[in-house]
Amino acid sequence: MQYINGFIGVVLVVMALLHVVFPDPLEWLPYAVAACLAFITLSQKMPRGIARILAISTAGTMFFFFAIFFLAVPRLDADWYTTQYGWAAVCRILAAFVMLPILSDYSCRLKKDWEECLEAREARRTAFFSVPSHIRPSR
Repeated sequence: MQYINGFIGVVLVVMALLHVVFPDPLEWLPYAVAACLAFITLSQKMPRGIARILAISTAGTMFFFFAIFFLAVPRLDADWYTTQYGWAAVCRILAAFVMLPILSDYSCRLKKDWEECLEAREARRTAFFSVPSHIRPSR
């Protein structure tokens, strides 16, 4: 999960850098905040109070991306994919969806101690495409 969160953080940093030159000032700021929230999940120890604040911040950031996406879409032209604003809308919806694993990480920290959460993940770790353990191959 840490690799996924790290990759999401890098993607959000790239989106922030792409939006620095955007005509609207501070268009890059929500992406930078989201990247920080993603990179904070890479820390091993975190008090529950801090995890709670970060989970609320992550949910707020995710809903912010959804809101600005749905506010921008009705104003897009038919040839939205040729405009800078159309691709900004795509970045917003992508950023909203990649916040889900980040929120999942913080909610896992709130449900259990972090070590128990890591142990539970390790116990169910299998290959991406694998056969469940209760199914035996016939020979």
